[in-house]
Amino acid sequence: MREAKMSAERMTGAVAGVSRSKWNALVIFLVLDLIQILTVSLMYLDESTVLVVGFDLSRHNPFLSASLFFMVVGFQVLMIYLLAFRVRASKDLVRLYPTLSMNVSSGCKFAAEEIVRWTLEIAERSGQKVREVYLMRSPLPNAFTFSLPLLGTVVVLHSNLLDLLSPEEVRAIIAHEVGHVKNRDSMVSILTRMPSVFVDAIYFYIYVRLLLASVVALLVNLNPALALVRAGMLFGFFILSRAMVFLGHLVVTRASRAAELLSDYHAAELLGFETTINALTVLGQRVEAVTALIEEVRWLESLNPARTQPISGTELGQMIQSYPLDGIDEDNARQAAPRLFLRNKLAALRDVYGVSISDEEVERMIRPAIDRLITKRSKDSASLRDTREKKTIDWRSADSNSDQRLTGQELTDLVRLLRENPGKLLFDNEISQNLLAMDHPDFRSRVLFLADVYGV
Repeated sequence: MREAKMSAERMTGAVAGVSRSKWNALVIFLVLDLIQILTVSLMYLDESTVLVVGFDLSRHNPFLSASLFFMVVGFQVLMIYLLAFRVRASKDLVRLYPTLSMNVSSGCKFAAEEIVRWTLEIAERSGQKVREVYLMRSPLPNAFTFSLPLLGTVVVLHSNLLDLLSPEEVRAIIAHEVGHVKNRDSMVSILTRMPSVFVDAIYFYIYVRLLLASVVALLVNLNPALALVRAGMLFGFFILSRAMVFLGHLVVTRASRAAELLSDYHAAELLGFETTINALTVLGQRVEAVTALIEEVRWLESLNPARTQPISGTELGQMIQSYPLDGIDEDNARQAAPRLFLRNKLAALRDVYGVSISDEEVERMIRPAIDRLITKRSKDSASLRDTREKKTIDWRSADSNSDQRLTGQELTDLVRLLRENPGKLLFDNEISQNLLAMDHPDFRSRVLFLADVYGV
């Protein structure tokens, strides 16, 4: 009885701590934005003065400031709705509910009816209503939701989720997204962005006015000293304003990371923490494999001395589509990259320029080059690979039965490894990222959060 009580207290404490962190961050962000709004509202711009920018309460027009604020907010709301309509009109989007827009059974592991049933059941268990469910064709694993007045709640799942996950894991991802709806994260996101758009618009206007005032002082007034003072004012104001914006960004991304953890918790409550952790880990590993593939393709493109620009996103997308949709091994992705790259280049000669070459001839031509490229890349990236191994923990080292899922003792072993190595992450692609500026927590934090909540 005492152990059960302690477990419940630990769970409540961990979740409450993250929730408190989320709301504290949002309050700090809104206070920072309020300070900036008041500051820019009290400013005046006058090119007849030396510094151009000043403060004068007697010149302040609160009606004008409020009108400008609501005008910018209205524009932002309009853009949000236009973006929502654009997403819903995407050619890659298939509506599953309330009506099926087209047949999705081909190449899909799960029937549309199953996906809809899972979503509606989870929404009902969460006390929420979902108005529409969509499936987006994509070789990348993702899901998102948005909930807006008049449009209702919309849940979008990427098709690659279905290639990678079991039914229970798919349901965990759906529960995660419904958790965002339950926690009103869409509305919170909108409310935090609106003041920022207003402040950024005013800042940009002030930058332009100060720049023009500096140019006028130099070229029209022929006063280099005045131009230098105004340029200094522009530089100082730019640095200070960008610092405030960056600080606000850091705070709001902290709230966003906390929101992700709370949605993970919601999924774990409905589907179990093991299922949720496995779903997150497999998705992270898929991103790791695709990132490795992209890195190799970019390296291959860089070998061409005649190139004038980086490889296009369209070409990268074609190669990602050609890689197995359930592929999650980054080493396999690196080995596959030369074949996909060379095949794509030769296929372009045939399909675009009409060069007569069959698939068999393409394969025969690229085979000798593949081994040489892999060997060259292995030599070039040896030190980078060593560095990455020192900074990450391979979750598969805890997968004793090699089934790409962690259960029981395997999960306990992974958690122990993470706690014993506090400076190590789970995936290579997270190493170079600024974790404080990310709007999603790193996978290490997500696993350990759920482990702390459920006493692993």
